[in-house]
Amino acid sequence: MTGHFKIIFSDIDGTLLDSQNRVPVKTREAILELEQRGIPFVLISARSPEGMEPIKRELGNHAPMVSYCSGQILDADGNILSEKMIQFERAVAMKDMFDREYPQLSCSTYGGSKWIVDDDQNAWVRGEEAITGLKASVGSVAEQFAALGGVHKFLLMGEPREIRSAQERIRQVCPDLFMVASKPEYLEIMEGTVKKSAGLCWLCSHFGIPVEESIAFGDGLNDVDMLQAAGRGYAMANAPAEVRERVAHTAPDNDHEGILVVLQELFDL
Repeated sequence: MTGHFKIIFSDIDGTLLDSQNRVPVKTREAILELEQRGIPFVLISARSPEGMEPIKRELGNHAPMVSYCSGQILDADGNILSEKMIQFERAVAMKDMFDREYPQLSCSTYGGSKWIVDDDQNAWVRGEEAITGLKASVGSVAEQFAALGGVHKFLLMGEPREIRSAQERIRQVCPDLFMVASKPEYLEIMEGTVKKSAGLCWLCSHFGIPVEESIAFGDGLNDVDMLQAAGRGYAMANAPAEVRERVAHTAPDNDHEGILVVLQELFDL
């Protein structure tokens, strides 16, 4: 099996990171050994590039990175290879709708390196800051993203019932956008062709690697399409049942170095 797979994709939260938000030491060592064999380990996440960089530094590898679920694909040196955004005028109109119809939800807007919120003291924002290690900035979408020409992602945070209501409403008025409740309290909204599977396929094509020779790991609903597209996709044992049931293979959970266990089996580490 060692010679069959040529590239590895991995989600971050709940997959690569353990429940203490750490990269296990032995997993890191295995990733670096595989890189020496010419097999890149690509981080792929709904996070912004800035939210992914600390994890990449902790890994110490030199590989591309897929942020915003493929809304932005970066090469190993951080240069943009591919980019997809919700266009500026539409983004402004959507933020106005969120403010008008769902004022109880916390809305984070991401574009490039910017993370813009209405209230940086909001409990949901503070929680996301603790997870990512980043600091949100207060501002308006209209002012902050005009020069960029769009936004990469909206993240709505709130009680699950309110998130479900917002998801249904947005689906009615913006059916072409990509939406996923990455957890019951989070709704991520991106440009319609943005999916993790698209990032996986794009990079496989870029490297001239058949998709069948890719491996992917994930634990969330926004990972399912990637896990189904990969040559071999693994749902983590800590993933919700609705994720595990839709994926052919399961890896041990993130607190028992599930990625390492699989890599040892497949690559004789």
